Amino acid sequence: MIIITHYREERGEDGIIFIISEEENVCPVCIGILIVIGSRRRGLINSAGDKEMLVIRRLRCLTCRKIHHELPDKVIPYKRHCAETVEKVIVGDVVDVCCDFVTQSRIKTWWNSFSLYFESVLASLQIKYGSIFSADSAPRKIVRAVTNSNLWVHTRSVSLSI
Repeated sequence: MIIITHYREERGEDGIIFIISEEENVCPVCIGILIVIGSRRRGLINSAGDKEMLVIRRLRCLTCRKIHHELPDKVIPYKRHCAETVEKVIVGDVVDVCCDFVTQSRIKTWWNSFSLYFESVLASLQIKYGSIFSADSAPRKIVRAVTNSNLWVHTRSVSLSI
């Protein structure tokens, strides 16, 4: 997975949103060249609570042959709600979020269980690249740093297929 911040959205006739990247990406595994091999649909619940269908690109590295999905920064990997909603829940600004209490509780539990791991990854990136991140950074920035460094913890089914 790769999270991009420079992109535009084009809405199709059927309401599907096509994510058009404006970035040159490299493979997070080996820094190889990525080529587009197709696209796939990705569902998302926006901050208003409406369901959106995104079309994201599938990329393959010419060197290591790994496949990556190019996600816009409004998406958190493996989460249904948009990054804005997740950020609001994490910081406790739940006045106008579109999800119920149970979903908010799950988001908080997920964040709390992974926050130590995220802090460790950020510390490692700071030592390795001199990047400046802290645990106080916006969750969206933390997620992007962890994902683009190829250190995102995958689901069990994905890990077993590698």
